[in-house]
Amino acid sequence: MPAVEELKTPEYLRHLQQQDTDQSLWEVGASCNFLIAAARLGMSCGAVANLGDDVYGEYLLDILEAEGVSHFQPLAPTAFNEQLRETLLCFVLIDSLSAHAFCSRYDFGPWPLLPGVDCLPADVHKVLQASRAMFVAGCCFDELPPAVIMEAVHSHRSTGGAVFFDPGPRSLTFRDPERKKALHALLDSTDVVLMTEEEAEAVTEISDAEEAAWSILDRPGAVTQWCVIKLGGEGALLCAKSPRRRYRQSSLQVDVADTVGCGDSFAAAVLMGFTRGHSIPATLALANAVGGATAMGKGAGRNVATLEAVQGLLQREATGASEQPVVCTSSEDQQIVSGQPLAHEALSILQQSVNRHSWRRSSSGGHHGMRELTQGVQ
Repeated sequence: MPAVEELKTPEYLRHLQQQDTDQSLWEVGASCNFLIAAARLGMSCGAVANLGDDVYGEYLLDILEAEGVSHFQPLAPTAFNEQLRETLLCFVLIDSLSAHAFCSRYDFGPWPLLPGVDCLPADVHKVLQASRAMFVAGCCFDELPPAVIMEAVHSHRSTGGAVFFDPGPRSLTFRDPERKKALHALLDSTDVVLMTEEEAEAVTEISDAEEAAWSILDRPGAVTQWCVIKLGGEGALLCAKSPRRRYRQSSLQVDVADTVGCGDSFAAAVLMGFTRGHSIPATLALANAVGGATAMGKGAGRNVATLEAVQGLLQREATGASEQPVVCTSSEDQQIVSGQPLAHEALSILQQSVNRHSWRRSSSGGHHGMRELTQGVQ
């Protein structure tokens, strides 16, 4: 694998694009991880995004359709700029020790990566306003002007939709003054913020995870209700505004093959728990199971958690077969909820969701009315 300074260059990207790559090595990723996990959990979901008029765009649409993602809304009605005709690609390089490195236009621009998109067409507003939840990834700020992202957020919120935001690996780019201003505007309009410990420190400049979470919730005028800090092998921390309470859940014990996509699939379960009003401990139990099941497989996209793998992990917890049972602690009198009842509740939530999704599809002939989730502009 080449050195980073050689890897993160336009020249090396062109070199990779000229390679005759076997399609068996292709995979969807990034926000598609989230969409596929959400669909497998029984949510009706769609995407607002830009795809090029090329073989990669066709491939991605075919995968999403096969995974049950019910709708794709083009970001721009026509490709009025040549760069909009090309699907954004990211090359993942893996060395003999399974270390990952990435090469894409996200690393060197020019930004925004989707030039000329200065406002959203009416069809996009219709999709956003007909959805109950909207998920925005931090990489959107590489692709679009902040004003367009906020236009989407305000449009979605105008009909009572909930906004979820995960700054992701691009968190460090928000130190730029212009991006920082845009970040603050989005945080103020977001119902649930999800971050890793490292991302939380980059966004808030606070090293303690819990303090960082409270700083997000305590922003004057912010609508944020939950701030979730993903702790990897240590589980997850969730701070809630009303009632003001802190929850910490330990992780499931799994054989980790690859952590790519774990945070994306975890976020899908958190969104389902929040929008459907499930208890926070059960939501965290389900999210940890989804993230853990993803970690057991290699790669992202279609390799994120399957329904069967999530059910298997929760059933193991529910029957007490786990060597290290999961617990959830709450700041209210240090209340502790053990893994078995949590796993039972999470299994019930999952089964209800899958049954509901199956009934909705059969009763509508495979077509959905109001979507629960729209993947944000991208």
